[in-house]
Amino acid sequence: MPGFLQSLTRIGSYRSLPYAFVGLMMAAPVSPFAFAVAVSFDADSRVRAVIAAVALAVLMGLLGLLGPVRRLAVALANGLLGVGLPAPARRPDAGSRLRSGLWFALHTAASAVLATVLGFLAITMFVPLAWLTGGQARISFFWNDVPLGVWTIPFGLAMVFLALVLAAAATIGFRVGATTLLGPSAAELSAAAERRAAVLAQRNRLARELHDSIGHTLTTSTIQAAAAAELVEADPAQVRRALGTIEEASRSALEDLDHVLGLLREEPATKEPTRTLTEVDVLAVRAREAGLDVRLTVTGPVAALPAAVSREGYRIVQEGLTNALRHAGPGEVDVRIEAGPDRLAIAVVNALPGERPRTGRHGLAGLAERVEALRGELDAGPDDGRWRLSATIPLRAGA
Repeated sequence: MPGFLQSLTRIGSYRSLPYAFVGLMMAAPVSPFAFAVAVSFDADSRVRAVIAAVALAVLMGLLGLLGPVRRLAVALANGLLGVGLPAPARRPDAGSRLRSGLWFALHTAASAVLATVLGFLAITMFVPLAWLTGGQARISFFWNDVPLGVWTIPFGLAMVFLALVLAAAATIGFRVGATTLLGPSAAELSAAAERRAAVLAQRNRLARELHDSIGHTLTTSTIQAAAAAELVEADPAQVRRALGTIEEASRSALEDLDHVLGLLREEPATKEPTRTLTEVDVLAVRAREAGLDVRLTVTGPVAALPAAVSREGYRIVQEGLTNALRHAGPGEVDVRIEAGPDRLAIAVVNALPGERPRTGRHGLAGLAERVEALRGELDAGPDDGRWRLSATIPLRAGA
């Protein structure tokens, strides 16, 4: 009970008042049509009033079937009731339209009832004032002639309390009704989930692209720059070669970065870099210049691989060499690429980095997603005293 009484002192408990007022204002332009329908019937005033109310509810329900009106209803519910409904679909389904029409009809009816009852309670609140001023000794109350007295004071206070309770209860009712009838349907929730999944998939893909390209470039460039700094006087020719490698790798990374930024800005004209396994020797050269002893073995028709498979294969080799540079340091790395008729097999084997093998957590997760998308398998871990990263991608269904 104390919590309930505290809620009566909160302004938010009376959001039903402006919401009901807006509902009546929206019904005002439609009311003449409802009254015109009622007048067309040959009946007494009470029957005509009922007919007018029903006609008004029906007309408001038909108005609520319109998509823009539903969006307006959601905006009003969010702004005046604070329910936090998501923006409705531009083209709502039939079920959502029907629920919206039902809510418009209920909103109008409930607003009219709330205004009528609160209006009556407001009048009764002035009963104590009539007795206190002494201007009136009796009052017609519920069709009875009642003498005024001290009882009017607690009666007036009770009416004030009842009005507050009714307005707070109406706020709760409006919120529940708006959430139920204006909220997204199962189809809209499914479509929204698909859109979120697509956005997350795009973000993950962009993150993989940035990690693979920028991470590889920064790793090789850092090692090349350190080596060049030590050889700047002893071997200027090697320094020039190192700087050339850094320039080439940086240019390649800038192309990747430009592509990713274009996707983030939703620029459809952005051209996607198309590096494939036919260019894997470039990765080997850069890794050798960074200090790795890369032994590259390529067998099979790599150039005939599907474009998507060849691109992902390039990234797998790139990530394997990057991890070798980062965690194993200069040493021997064996890269084997076998393009068969049914599958593509890639293996990058290097020395273990000390007592505890380490790999790029984000890199391996990204590679796993790439390989899984192509229905392949990825494996990484110690193997006979060395670290092995291997991937197998089928080239045919069922392979």
